[in-house]
Amino acid sequence: MKKLLLPALVLLLVLSACSYMQKEVVPEGLYTAPQMTAADLQKASHVEVSRYGFRLLTIPISMPDPNAMIADAIRTQEGQGITNLEVEFSEFNIILFQIPKIRIIGDIVK
Repeated sequence: MKKLLLPALVLLLVLSACSYMQKEVVPEGLYTAPQMTAADLQKASHVEVSRYGFRLLTIPISMPDPNAMIADAIRTQEGQGITNLEVEFSEFNIILFQIPKIRIIGDIVK
């Protein structure tokens, strides 16, 4: 029984790492240059927002939601949407845990 414990644990870790899926970032209120020209919209301010999460043994414990970050940035700047959007994902690894960082860069549309 003890001989099966280690392979079972390794298999569990491998399967949990494979089951992690990255959220796709397609926010509401994303404007392209032609849409801004057609709707007569202007760039108001440049925003940069960063948030950190935590994963233990590749299992997400706390992960920031990029769509919620973008919606919060639009709401706090009192804008209609965002343009020139860049989403950066980076991660810092220490033996058993990872600290993912999501950074949102864009221009608020008013």
